[in-house]
Amino acid sequence: MGNSHHSQEVENDLSTFELIALFVVFCVILIWLGDTLTATVGIILEGLVFAVAYNAKNNQID
Repeated sequence: MGNSHHSQEVENDLSTFELIALFVVFCVILIWLGDTLTATVGIILEGLVFAVAYNAKNNQID
């Protein structure tokens, strides 16, 4: 009952282009549906999330 079923790793990483495209799409949605404060805070938080995902993808943070 150990972790023998998890021996295969599945690669679900997005390419850099896909990360940037998703970032832009989410920014447009935030700007379109939100007010100024919501869009500003949302874009900042979204930038942090995507920066962490990009760094994890490229192993730039040890």
